[in-house]
Amino acid sequence: MNKILLFFALLITLISFGQDGSLDLSFGDGGVVIMDLNNSQDLVWNVVEQADNKIIVSGAMAQNNENFYPYLVRFMPDGTLDTTFGTDGLVLSTDNGFDDFMYLFFDDSQNIIAAGPKNQSSTFVVAKYLDDGNLDSTFADNGIKIIPNGNYEGMTLLSDGSFLLLKFSNNNTITINHFLNNGSLNLNFGVDGAAISSYSGESFQGVEIKTDANNNIYFLGKRNNIAGADIILMRFNPDGYLDTSFGSNGITTKFLAFDPMNSSTASLDFTNDNKIVIAGSCGACVDLFEPVFQPYFLRYNSDGSPDANFGSDGTVLLPVSGFSISRLIIQDNQRLIVGGQYLDCFEGSIYGIVRYFAGGTQDNSFIGGGVDFNYITSFMQADGNILSVGNTFWYNGPEDIVLLRHNNNPLTIDEFENQKVIVYPNPSNGIFIIERNFFSEKENYQITDITGKIIATGQLNEKQTQLDLSSAQSGVYFLKTSNSGYRLLKN
Repeated sequence: MNKILLFFALLITLISFGQDGSLDLSFGDGGVVIMDLNNSQDLVWNVVEQADNKIIVSGAMAQNNENFYPYLVRFMPDGTLDTTFGTDGLVLSTDNGFDDFMYLFFDDSQNIIAAGPKNQSSTFVVAKYLDDGNLDSTFADNGIKIIPNGNYEGMTLLSDGSFLLLKFSNNNTITINHFLNNGSLNLNFGVDGAAISSYSGESFQGVEIKTDANNNIYFLGKRNNIAGADIILMRFNPDGYLDTSFGSNGITTKFLAFDPMNSSTASLDFTNDNKIVIAGSCGACVDLFEPVFQPYFLRYNSDGSPDANFGSDGTVLLPVSGFSISRLIIQDNQRLIVGGQYLDCFEGSIYGIVRYFAGGTQDNSFIGGGVDFNYITSFMQADGNILSVGNTFWYNGPEDIVLLRHNNNPLTIDEFENQKVIVYPNPSNGIFIIERNFFSEKENYQITDITGKIIATGQLNEKQTQLDLSSAQSGVYFLKTSNSGYRLLKN
């Protein structure tokens, strides 16, 4: 296996050390790792981080453009190869299949679950590995579960080690199957192990399947139209039945009008107050080197209704550009990080990663992106830094693995305080002034007493907001927003 190649040395001079969005110079060479596996063509599909901060990348590799074989490769937290994993850091499956190991997870015991469909087959393969890279012989058939008629297009792992698989039964119907952590189908889920829902109209595509903190199951889909895109969201209860209390009988749809239009993207995440945010782009390549895309954010309340306090009736349209968003991450302080590509509508693209405030306005203190490689996905590491993966471009030779790590401060201290929020007078006879010395976005608040009883709610939408607790009894109260909390003392 070749050593890690070093590149982008000149890039270091263009960024500020330690600034949010800048490359983490402690990782790889100037924040970047390029890895070639056995002089082969190495395609990346996914990446995860273990509890010990080691990084595993999954994908498929081929030598001499022949058969592809799924692989796992593990890196140390600093980007060097972990030679204790598999054979010199690499686990290579003997079962060839171009699309294998598209999905990658860890369970609570740090076992590795890697899965994907086989090339030109309706068979779906789930493999379970131990921490050292050997197959877990206690899972399914010596560590491998082969599912016939498994033309699945989505997967997610649940907290108990069981997993959900998504497929299309026909053009407008999805099926979600629940498999237990031993690989057997859970017949108590939905109807005989299947949750099923249809969507009226023409065929649509699946994008993601994901669960929230309450184990509700969300399906995110899209349907491209002549002059726009439908963004489709369905919610199922944990038992596999469509949650008819969500949206309109379990489904909510947003039509984004845009012309020209031939492609769309979408990605889903949750806020810490159970709201649902979707980010993506829709548009088209008008001509060579002429991308025109409409990036967007959608935010829904927990019942599926559009959040009227976000943008225009739950929708924020970002400036039209060539930026195609494919990944959304919501930080603990509710800022929105999106990853994607600035397309050139020819053969290449420029990787971009951008951070936004909770209300959808860009956070210009974050300076990420600007690197030339084929971007696949990103995730937030345990320390808050952002790791992105992808490939070198094919026209520069056989593809190699690329990893980049960006500095990112998740603001573990209250953002409310960090942004110089002033509450005065405090103590007060009942009238409190909340003054925010930063860009003002709509932000809901509630005030509770020491027992947790809500005594007031409202919205901070100006640099200065007055709170009136004159009718409340003397004592201690707590002001809570989506980002922080403050103690109020009424005389």
